[in-house]
Amino acid sequence: MLHLQQFETFPAHVLLQGQPGEIQVDYEGLLELKNVRVELDIQMSGEEYFCQGNVMSLVKLECARCLGAFERELVNRTDFIISDRESYDARAKEAIDDEDYAFFEGSDLAVDLSDIVRQAILLAISMKPLCSDDCRGLCPACGVNLNVTACQCRAEKTDARWDALKKLTDN
Repeated sequence: MLHLQQFETFPAHVLLQGQPGEIQVDYEGLLELKNVRVELDIQMSGEEYFCQGNVMSLVKLECARCLGAFERELVNRTDFIISDRESYDARAKEAIDDEDYAFFEGSDLAVDLSDIVRQAILLAISMKPLCSDDCRGLCPACGVNLNVTACQCRAEKTDARWDALKKLTDN
């Protein structure tokens, strides 16, 4: 939660720390999310607060090749505008705006940034997270993790499209 009333002057700089379980990210390969931090530069203009910064988190992911768990530090740039809902609704009718917004109600000036942080973390996760660039994955025949053990499977690479010609030489 960001409390804008804490700042006497702008531009302002703030570092926010997330509490365990505060941010819920629904991603199949994400096993654990910890140490979520948001570093923001905030500039006030009229009734809006323009925010730019980084979202950082230590995550435990499942490797897409070997299915092993590994940790990685994620960092993603974010920018958004904080406004009250009434001002936003009045302006939204006049112009098309593709910015991300977070809202506070009334004079409270407390803003829940969990959705913006969740989106930044999701965008920082690779579509196919790998424990290392040279991950060898699992053997397709026996399922052993090839990063840990060499399997004894004999990999015979054939192309099924040539099977008809192979029958000609078998006579």
